[in-house]
Amino acid sequence: MRSELTELELIDNYLFRQLDQQQTQKVETNLLVDEAFAEKVEAQRTAHRLVRLYGRNATRNRFESIYQLLLNEPAFAGQLKSLI
Repeated sequence: MRSELTELELIDNYLFRQLDQQQTQKVETNLLVDEAFAEKVEAQRTAHRLVRLYGRNATRNRFESIYQLLLNEPAFAGQLKSLI
């Protein structure tokens, strides 16, 4: 279990470009020669992408909720209409 966590940390550090040149070269070599490791890196890259997408959607939904609340405020709605 501990080695899996260490490997995940290494992959994260690689994906976030937090490794020095020597470590980066070692990871990139492993990507070429170890198909299972390459699959793990790609899975982690996909997970990062999904987390970012989820965060963007959550933020967008939060802003939409705030906007809808503000539209129900007469002063804000009036100001908004005066801009148009």
